[in-house]
Amino acid sequence: MWYTAGVMGIERFAVSAPIALLLTLFVWLGGGIVAPWLSPWTPWLTLLLAEVALVVPEQRGGESLFEARRRAWRGLARDPLTWCAVALIVFLVVQWLNGCAFVVWDATARGWELASPAFDWLLPEGARAKIAALPAPSGAGDYVWYELGSQPWGWLPWCLRSDEAWGVLNWFPPVLVAALAARHALTGRTQRRLMGFVCVMSGVLAVAGMAQYAVGGTFLYWGMETRAFFFATFGYPNHAACWFPAVMALSVGMALWAHEHREHTRVPPWVYGGCAVLCAVAGVLSGSRAGMLFTLAIVAFTAVYVPVRYFGSWPGRARWAVTGTLVAVAAVALGTAGFRMYAVGANAARARALAEATTPEARQAANAMPGYTAMPMIDEVMGEIAGTDWEAFFANPMLMRSGYQGILALRQAADHPVCGAGAWSFRWLNAAYIDQDDPEERTWLGKRLGVGQANVHNDTLQFLAEHGWVGFGLMLGCVAALVVPFLATLLRSPDCVASDEQADRWWLNRLNVYCVFAFVATALIALHSFIDLVFRSPACMMLYALLFVCAPGFVLGQPRRAGGALAPAEAEARAERAAEAGDDAEDDEEGTNHA
Repeated sequence: MWYTAGVMGIERFAVSAPIALLLTLFVWLGGGIVAPWLSPWTPWLTLLLAEVALVVPEQRGGESLFEARRRAWRGLARDPLTWCAVALIVFLVVQWLNGCAFVVWDATARGWELASPAFDWLLPEGARAKIAALPAPSGAGDYVWYELGSQPWGWLPWCLRSDEAWGVLNWFPPVLVAALAARHALTGRTQRRLMGFVCVMSGVLAVAGMAQYAVGGTFLYWGMETRAFFFATFGYPNHAACWFPAVMALSVGMALWAHEHREHTRVPPWVYGGCAVLCAVAGVLSGSRAGMLFTLAIVAFTAVYVPVRYFGSWPGRARWAVTGTLVAVAAVALGTAGFRMYAVGANAARARALAEATTPEARQAANAMPGYTAMPMIDEVMGEIAGTDWEAFFANPMLMRSGYQGILALRQAADHPVCGAGAWSFRWLNAAYIDQDDPEERTWLGKRLGVGQANVHNDTLQFLAEHGWVGFGLMLGCVAALVVPFLATLLRSPDCVASDEQADRWWLNRLNVYCVFAFVATALIALHSFIDLVFRSPACMMLYALLFVCAPGFVLGQPRRAGGALAPAEAEARAERAAEAGDDAEDDEEGTNHA
């Protein structure tokens, strides 16, 4: 028995540790967007994770290693996510190999730099001679030369630059392998611990971000200058604005789940509650409109949902104490946001009046206008929120803030509809789709001055433009293979026995509380991806996937029969597992839910 328990413990960490390590490295290395930081370790860690998930999947109570391995392999073979993931990875590998002869002028070295294809032997015949004959550019800027027809295999998916196409191979294979490993090689208890690790790790990261915010926020490790605002380790503030509100929702769900199922967790609910508070502060300090609005939305949703779910099962004193606390928190959060927006408007009105005052009386009247102490970064974002034309913002849900970049992406997708032009091709091709004869487009280009044009700021349009309907369709297939089982788990959860008294009061109250908040978190991530490049960060991608695949580990109990009792065969099987597994039987009571 001690030997079996020890082996099961090793297997639990053998699979979950690489998943946790992958996620931690993505988060703490710039959100995973700096390719040179990922390439040395991502492929090997992904292969290690795939190997341990296949060879030593975690055993449920009473299973031998052979039985656990057979269960995991069968699950993988029957999972649509497996085949969508394999097809997508093959597609991305082919795009990476089939790169154009793309040459960039290196102004420092005063020479041409060959950026692709992936290997020299894939260069088209005569390409090097043509490159050597190129003259040095006469202008001051960098000169870029490429031929769209010079990829090695013209009939296969291709890309402009193989070095940039490699970047997505640092994202999708690790995320998809981690999702499959978590779904098929971990038990429910380890899935719950993995999500608990995400909450605690994010709380630590939030503290680091607050300290960084207090001293300026333009550095990373060991004083590394970033020349732009960094929050915590996220090189792009809107990635932090996605991560922290999503983990805030996860932490609230974990806290409530721990409250309902205290016998199945050793972590008290207040730990997750503390992580939620830290993530809420981090979401506000990230310097993003989306971060602030999503944080306020989660606070408002929690303040309404928690009393509705638990009010009937609380003692009288607890009802009013908890409800009053939640209402006070919501009032403070929403009231503070409203006041800061008023303060921003008042300060702006005072500044305008002072600038326009031409007489002593006018200046005296302007000085008498109310003024408030500014809050760095926060007031700037609040001003953006107050000044946003929200009607125009939501006029076209596909374009939203993308503006002309979304239009340019649609033009690129129309030119390369099947397989696209490869990862990051939009940054090189978008200028070719600007109609210089159109005064409106010419004005827009002049205002943008090249800033932010490397991305569409709409993941749907960018992936469609860069990978065509084939690649984007495979990505949608992976999303569907994540979402559909999650929704089935969410809708099935009321039929499972819950430990809290409120579970039988109302059908909606019997929905698994983790699944409810995971749905909120994933919905916000998906919404954010339509207005920014959320899925250009593998940290956010992996969080999105794990929120889905770990949900069955939180749905405890056995399905009821029509009369409310357990089926005899289910009750007998449960008793046998408990007798064989001893203290670890609780890990496996969700076995039916995983089937």
